[in-house]
Amino acid sequence: MSAAIRSKAWVPDWIRPLTRTPVRSGRTLFLSDLHMGTDFDKFQRLGSLLELLASVPGNIDDLVFGGDTFEFWWEWSHAVPHGHWEFLHAVRKLSDSGVRTKFVAGNHDFAIGPKLAEICGAQVHPDGFCLEIGTRRWLAIHGDAVPPSERGDRVVRKILRSPVIQRLWNLIHPDIALRLALAVGAGSRYVEPGPAASTIEMEPTMRAWMTEFDLAGVVHGHSHRPMLTNGPEGTYINNGDWVRMRTAVWIDPSMPARLVDCSQEGFPWRSNT
Repeated sequence: MSAAIRSKAWVPDWIRPLTRTPVRSGRTLFLSDLHMGTDFDKFQRLGSLLELLASVPGNIDDLVFGGDTFEFWWEWSHAVPHGHWEFLHAVRKLSDSGVRTKFVAGNHDFAIGPKLAEICGAQVHPDGFCLEIGTRRWLAIHGDAVPPSERGDRVVRKILRSPVIQRLWNLIHPDIALRLALAVGAGSRYVEPGPAASTIEMEPTMRAWMTEFDLAGVVHGHSHRPMLTNGPEGTYINNGDWVRMRTAVWIDPSMPARLVDCSQEGFPWRSNT
């Protein structure tokens, strides 16, 4: 009987291929849900982010932006979304210093691609990827449309990422397209108190993947709710965000993975403790 038939785990169709080609990684920092381009606390938020990025060289080998890095991103032939140059320059400096930088697409910045990779000297993994850190394998994804109940989100995800829709969007003037996208996405980056139904589904769904694909753990963002739990299957980590919180995930081959509140702890990878 094939593994596909034996499997009882719920696995969206874009997840399984990621586990077949792990990417060798070292000391890894995972950041998600920065929502660069929003007005909320933007100057202080950018300042704290640039301070974090300055702490990375020599302490972190791989930097992963786990989706919704931008409130909206589009790759027109001759235009780049306005307002991101300071951040993009900082990321490029990291790449040039030898830090391996990777971007995962989220539900807001679903159209990241080769233009962003070129600007930042980075790799783009639209669906996420599997990291091989030491002897352990970790799945790094954004987390949108993952729970079994989010059928509608999976339909929207497929539509937004389709070549036809993206060609049509290219026909809209960038100024109009940006205003429209920011207006449509404004409500989905803020989180009400208490667990959402989809968030409750996340951990058991991903714990089944740990068993299915022999993973040490899964790290994701999307729901803006920081959480780290250990169980017999492995480690489940929800990154939280960099909008109302300042949380990041630090995975070092020599120690247990950590969910770090940078507003309280600073950047502990500087001392590697």
